[in-house]
Amino acid sequence: MVGLSDRESISVTELKDFEFCPAIPWIKRKLNWREPKTFSIEEGKRADFSEIIRLFPDPKEVQVFLFDKDTRLHGVADLIAGEEVVELKAFNRLKFYHFRVQLLAYAFLAVRGGRRIRRASLIMENRERLSVEVSKEHLEVIESKAYRLREVLDSDSPPAVNPDRAKCYACQYRRVCPVTPWF
Repeated sequence: MVGLSDRESISVTELKDFEFCPAIPWIKRKLNWREPKTFSIEEGKRADFSEIIRLFPDPKEVQVFLFDKDTRLHGVADLIAGEEVVELKAFNRLKFYHFRVQLLAYAFLAVRGGRRIRRASLIMENRERLSVEVSKEHLEVIESKAYRLREVLDSDSPPAVNPDRAKCYACQYRRVCPVTPWF
């Protein structure tokens, strides 16, 4: 298998997946396996967030492409309004800690791109579910995670994980996962 080139970028989605389970981005890149499109993914793409977006202060930008040349991390923030990055999800989820990394990654990218970001918010089903006052420490953690993800994707061996049976059971990648002991 081939490792990452210095020019190859990594996505915020991969970083979010890496937070959920370090094996997922490795499986996607090395085994070229994709999970099937789910109802929530397809419906989420069709969601109209215009009413929520209108509530945020100007200036605002929607679907903002962000890139950091040092980490080679890239992503598209749903909304940047003033000094706030906002991630919009059409459906609520009971567990959403991995979305915190996604949200802070967009803040990291916006700051690296020269923007001043003080707050990052996660909106699910038209409700704010998470709001983070962005700190220097948050940005340093995201940078560290991005470099760690690059190391994992550069390896021919899957990363060591401590799998959780319930998480593995719900995972679309369990059928091809080289590290789960459960399936």
